[in-house]
Amino acid sequence: MLLNVSTMDWAETVFLIVGGLGIFLYGIHKLGDSLKLLAGNRLKKMIEKTTSTPLRGIFVGALVTILLQTSTGTTALTVSLVRAGLMSFPQALGIILGANLGTTSTSFLIGLEIHRYALPVIGLGSLLILFAPAKRFKRLGGVFLGFGIIFYGLDLMGSTLSSLTELEAFRSVLESVGDNPLLGIGAGAILTALVQSSSAVIGILQQLYTTGAMPLIGAIAIVFGSNIGTTITAIIASFGGSTAAKRTAAAHVMFNVFGAVLFFILIIPYTRFILLLQDVFLDGREAAMTVSLAHIFFNLATTFVMFWLIKYLVIASERIVPAKKGDIVIDVESLQEGLIKKAPVLALENAKRVISTMGDIVQKMYVSATDYSFANSRRRLEEGRSLEELIDTIDLKVHDYLVRVSRNLLDDATASEQARYVDTIRDFERIADHCQNLFDFFEHRHDNKLALSKDAEEELGKLYDFVGETLKMTIMSFKANDKELAEKIIDREEAIDDMVRRYRKAHVQRCNIGIADCDDELFVDILSNIERIGDHCENIATNILHESYYRPEAVTA
Repeated sequence: MLLNVSTMDWAETVFLIVGGLGIFLYGIHKLGDSLKLLAGNRLKKMIEKTTSTPLRGIFVGALVTILLQTSTGTTALTVSLVRAGLMSFPQALGIILGANLGTTSTSFLIGLEIHRYALPVIGLGSLLILFAPAKRFKRLGGVFLGFGIIFYGLDLMGSTLSSLTELEAFRSVLESVGDNPLLGIGAGAILTALVQSSSAVIGILQQLYTTGAMPLIGAIAIVFGSNIGTTITAIIASFGGSTAAKRTAAAHVMFNVFGAVLFFILIIPYTRFILLLQDVFLDGREAAMTVSLAHIFFNLATTFVMFWLIKYLVIASERIVPAKKGDIVIDVESLQEGLIKKAPVLALENAKRVISTMGDIVQKMYVSATDYSFANSRRRLEEGRSLEELIDTIDLKVHDYLVRVSRNLLDDATASEQARYVDTIRDFERIADHCQNLFDFFEHRHDNKLALSKDAEEELGKLYDFVGETLKMTIMSFKANDKELAEKIIDREEAIDDMVRRYRKAHVQRCNIGIADCDDELFVDILSNIERIGDHCENIATNILHESYYRPEAVTA
């Protein structure tokens, strides 16, 4: 018997669906974050070390996505590794293909209908978080809590949607999707783009198909569309990013659109194939698992086809997103392990090239930080955070490489050069830290609308320009081993100290007469961070001037 639209409590129905969806999405977020904390940095290292071929990348991408419960998180992690030069673009595509396989794990778990155990799992997770003595067990509790919340939210949505299936209007809409699969693809893409989770959309589909509210062909069409919609997050994340990030997003879109178009052409025979699997393996029961099978086989087949087309996917991505003038390309793969023992001098030369590029990135971050100081640009803020993560990644990679070089029997000149490079990457990394402090200081000022006085802005602009030129000279001096330029840098550092002293004193005077807003001490901290950038430039210049520079502690650091 069909329900009357006018007799339904629509407020309660909408609240239950929206609330259930929110609980479900939070559960996925909580599960992914807890697993990430539990694994620490091992996920990133595993990706870096085990993706020497696209095939391995597929397996790693699937595994990491299963652990994180988000293909978007895997894609974002992959982009950061590509930007750092820790893997090639074809390897990154392998991980993206694998991520599309891994994301089917959620629909498979939902198909098992284990929602009846959601509340006990939530209880167990909460007890571990509140009472477990060790941090590791608390994080494990977060995993259980997230897992339970996923299925509780899904059950909440499912019970409400089942009542909607009794409405004649609701059924007519779903039947129209079944009659016109193209509408299903559009609906799946839009819904997934809105909720930012293909797992959520497919979870709803499973509930609808289980109640008989939606024909299988319509559910499958929405699955195809959902795969297109899931690319929206990668597209948004690539805005303002590097060329590598945009190419990765473009490849992700092309892969998912290709799969959806290919299977849309074959949707009728594919639907019959899934019904056959349902009759053979599920004996006509467990309807939720039928949608899961459609999702899994769709991604398996698409991944298999695209694996053989990775070369062309790379070419197409490079055509769609051409390299921009001024792009910084980091080739950490040039840090060849074989050179460490065979030719440590050549190993150091390769390390210097990477360190030089690291310096270019530090300078780019400095420019972003100074620009953000005077204009509240979200793009600049996000760029700064992304660059700091990139610099930290390069720092660890090159530092470990240099330490392995030091374990050889090096002559004094080579040992001195190795020690100077270790100190140089440390100085570049510290400059990046001070730039990040500038971002933090000015984010606070922008958020609280703490404007600098006109005089303070003018003084800060002069100091920024002078220090920025000094940093540029430092990078040039390091690249060319220019001692004359290094001497000029040391002279400029004294000028920086003098400027900071004068501007600090001027700021105090403005505070005393009420011109400046002195409720906080951030302006003094800003000056101190800029001064420290000058100090690190001086450290690098000093190492360039003293070729015999050698400290045993630098070697064993």
